[in-house]
Amino acid sequence: MRLVLDASVAVAAARPNEPAHVAARALVTRVLGGHVEIAVPVIFGIEVGASLARVGEPIEGVQAYVEALIRVTAELAAMGPRRAKQIRDLAIASRLRAADAVYVWLAAREGVPLCTLDREVLVRGSAFCRVVTPEAL
Repeated sequence: MRLVLDASVAVAAARPNEPAHVAARALVTRVLGGHVEIAVPVIFGIEVGASLARVGEPIEGVQAYVEALIRVTAELAAMGPRRAKQIRDLAIASRLRAADAVYVWLAAREGVPLCTLDREVLVRGSAFCRVVTPEAL
């Protein structure tokens, strides 16, 4: 199985108090074990790292976690001017936040599901790609 993994899932997997922690952790365990292949945009590590650091997670643990996820990533999609225009157009059409539009764009481009916990992405992104939650996998 291949999918785009949204930062929201990786963050929930690392935080036991998150409502979807169990399902997110199960998916991330499968990713880290090589059973699920992921594609993520280059901003993924920044989003996950910043989110965990902002809530006080230990910096060394955050860095190790993000590096482990990046290490097993099948595709770390970069953005140049042409892709940025495509993402901008998708963000406008979908009314999504910029970072969310990047994940939707990547899933649409790759033709794979986007796994997220963000309700807005689930609703607005589904017009552009298949959007699922960790529980559905």
